[in-house]
Amino acid sequence: MKNLAFLILFMSPLFLTSCDDDDDSNESTQDIIALAQANGFTSLAAALTQVDLVSTLQGDGPFTVFAPTDAAFADLLSAVGQTSIADVPDDVLTKILLYHVVSGEVASSAVTTGNATTVEGSDIALDVSANGITVNGANVVDPFDAVASNGIIHTIDAVLVPASIAQFVNTVLEPAYFNKNFSTLIEAVVKADAVNTLLNTPNLTIFAPSNDAFTASGVVVADTGAEALLDVLTYHVITSKVMSSGIPASAATLNGGSIYFSLVTSGNFINGDVEITNVDIESGSGVVHVIDKVLLPADETIVGKAVSLSENGEFTSLVAALTRTADEGTADQNLITVLSGTGPFTVFAPTDAAFTALLESNSEWSTLADIPLVTLIDVLKYHVVSGRVYDKDLAGALDANNGVATVEGSSLTFNLTDLTINSTVNITGVNTNTTNGVIHVIDAVLVP
Repeated sequence: MKNLAFLILFMSPLFLTSCDDDDDSNESTQDIIALAQANGFTSLAAALTQVDLVSTLQGDGPFTVFAPTDAAFADLLSAVGQTSIADVPDDVLTKILLYHVVSGEVASSAVTTGNATTVEGSDIALDVSANGITVNGANVVDPFDAVASNGIIHTIDAVLVPASIAQFVNTVLEPAYFNKNFSTLIEAVVKADAVNTLLNTPNLTIFAPSNDAFTASGVVVADTGAEALLDVLTYHVITSKVMSSGIPASAATLNGGSIYFSLVTSGNFINGDVEITNVDIESGSGVVHVIDKVLLPADETIVGKAVSLSENGEFTSLVAALTRTADEGTADQNLITVLSGTGPFTVFAPTDAAFTALLESNSEWSTLADIPLVTLIDVLKYHVVSGRVYDKDLAGALDANNGVATVEGSSLTFNLTDLTINSTVNITGVNTNTTNGVIHVIDAVLVP
């Protein structure tokens, strides 16, 4: 457990007595900000500047500020796995800072044991004993009773954190919650109402997309419904702790789907395209790995995806060819049924232009209906490889002759340098993920 004084106590009410306004010794020409800077609270001053609270604490007040030392801020950063105050999201830092401020000017001699409500909105617990004053267990240390023109400052030896934020400390969500580069992920988790699930489920592995990853994937949290966000977010979670050294070929996710890993010399990838960019960030009982795109769960089979894509006019010929095998072929020849099955399969899908070129290559073929059914079936099966083979996996799938066997029985020969098949067919699009395999796009029809 991380040693952090995050105690939320419920005690008797605190009665505070303001300092005597008539005491000239308490007068100061410096406001709280200037006084903090003059007394060496550099981290506090930097934090206040970062979140634009300087003008607030330069106001009339009066305020009582419990000011953490620079060492206290360093301890906080260490506890939440960050290296700089600038790394902490502004909204989180704002709540933390306002949790150190109480309205009114309260000298140490006027403090009694009990609770006081902060400007942040929740209570801090003060305790007065023979050994001194503590705030949520943090010690009030010298200098204290530093009087400003608009309030008073007491030094404390730990950063105070409200319960709403402390709940994330030492959990699997901590690395993202306290890092501004993952604020979109936390926004999505909150909107999807997934906070409690992720905080209270032990031994999780989270593949965490950065803010840039959300942008790259075109996922806008504000425009996405809570239910859809929950489905996407839980697709990033494995319900066991998996370190980078133990990443398997595939893993079941919290949403009931599966993700697939390609661990190759060029990097470590999920579902072909999503790269794991940082690994093994342990927190609580879980671990976080950072990824460069958002993982989107597949919800269609290979056939379903081809049909969806054909609505944009790209694979209408492929869908028509598959449909013909279902309409005219035997049960064994029905490739709609086969490619809708468990699989997994890898399909190299020719575009409509590729099928047009195939028809033009034979004077007897004006339409797909002119191609003998058996020939058409063999051609289609020649585009199908057993197994889920993303582009990153091709090198490991090749035999000694750079070939991969198809379900038709012949082999495809690959040149991975220029991404061609059988010397002349170009792979123009890769890694369309489906529930039962993967689709790659090619610019010509392969003929066995």
